[in-house]
Amino acid sequence: MPLTSAQIVALATQDARVPGMTSQAGQIMNMVLSDLCQTYDFDLTKKTYNFNFNSSQINSLGQAYQNLPSDYLRGIRNESFYVISGVPYPMIPCDLEEFDMLVEQAGLANFPVFYATDMSLMGVTNSASGSGGSAVPVMLFWQVPSGAYPATVRYFSQMADISTPETSPLVPWFPNQTYLRRRIAGELMALSDDERADSFLTDNEEKSSQGAGVILRKYLQMKDDKGTRVKTVQLDRRRFGTSFDRLRNTKTIGW
Repeated sequence: MPLTSAQIVALATQDARVPGMTSQAGQIMNMVLSDLCQTYDFDLTKKTYNFNFNSSQINSLGQAYQNLPSDYLRGIRNESFYVISGVPYPMIPCDLEEFDMLVEQAGLANFPVFYATDMSLMGVTNSASGSGGSAVPVMLFWQVPSGAYPATVRYFSQMADISTPETSPLVPWFPNQTYLRRRIAGELMALSDDERADSFLTDNEEKSSQGAGVILRKYLQMKDDKGTRVKTVQLDRRRFGTSFDRLRNTKTIGW
């Protein structure tokens, strides 16, 4: 049976020989779980956001936009699409600087082809953002949607912190609890100036086969359900389409 966060904290403080540092251990647990979300793409953190396009939702640059959930970290390739009469239409991701160069004209609407995500609006609470003063990430669409089509965005999320992990009965979302125990214990040792910290935190198997980094590397090699299918290589859909009309013409002088 999986250990609760309180049990993991208790074991880690025992390993580190600092039984009185349960509060610090709880803070470290949330920090470690947050780092895992931000650094790695785990299927466990995938979420789905559904909405309908709103053609009247336009920012100061004339771009259609949609506010994303506050826990949005990054989108998943080929997992942003909308549906018309049962037919899915994928949207192509591009960078903001590329998106800003796309032509926007008042009254021009169509099926959206490209989208870009603006993460810079996180924490913005005034109308200067041009997107209604949003305090969440914003997805921009080109062209402006011509209808209220249902859309889906799948993304990797920032999982919520555990409230007071040192006493919480919740089981952490990250399944490798040996890693959590070793990592928390190692971080506590670093705080208490314990010389064992390096061996608990190391990713060098020769130095310690039970280092937190070693355990995490082995877990990452086998994580998620990807063993039943092969990897595929895809062309960049911004440049390669059915008609290849987005390729630069390199055969004509003066392009």
